[in-house]
Amino acid sequence: MSEHDTESGAVLHALRESFSDVGMSTPAERIVSAGRARQRRRLLGTAAGVVAGTAALTGLTLSISDTPATGVHIRTVAFTVDSQDDGTVHATWDKQRYFEDHEGLQQALRAAGFPVLIKTGEFCRGPQDDGDLNPSGVGPGVDQVMRGERGSDGKVTFVFTPAAMPDGKQLFIGYLSPAQLASVGGNPGSVERLVPTGVPLTCTTEPPPAHRAPGGTATK
Repeated sequence: MSEHDTESGAVLHALRESFSDVGMSTPAERIVSAGRARQRRRLLGTAAGVVAGTAALTGLTLSISDTPATGVHIRTVAFTVDSQDDGTVHATWDKQRYFEDHEGLQQALRAAGFPVLIKTGEFCRGPQDDGDLNPSGVGPGVDQVMRGERGSDGKVTFVFTPAAMPDGKQLFIGYLSPAQLASVGGNPGSVERLVPTGVPLTCTTEPPPAHRAPGGTATK
């Protein structure tokens, strides 16, 4: 038997195996349906491979579900974002990576249904905003949509509440750049305020006042 005959036999055997459940008496509709089902399985396998490859390259792990009710569950080397059953969104990141991948965090929170704008070195407000901030760099109303805590392991967990966000508003988070942090003694490290959506914002690179203790030194 020639090599060609051997290869031909293998191909014919594979064909017989793939159509083992389809006889000559099988209706044409079933043959078409079976072919389409195999094609769908191949496409799904290919899509899964692409997602896995992308995750390996970016360090991002996504939990993807066919049911939108499960919300968003995102893991990266810098942060995690998880939708909760009570409608809140939990975001956690390590303090060593606190200033990494702000754009990714913004995209993740938006995907979870929480409107947010994040910048580094810029601090924005709306046309009618008075610009008031407390000593920690937080504006009025922020505590209604975001609260945070730092764990003993150094990780910060923020709880965001999309349902509490006023209509036409979003949360602005402005992280101080390294030079700005030095100018305020490291505190505050960011500015949070509610700003309007759909209108031009006024932004400045001037950091907020340093958060100083009663003795006159910047707090840490």
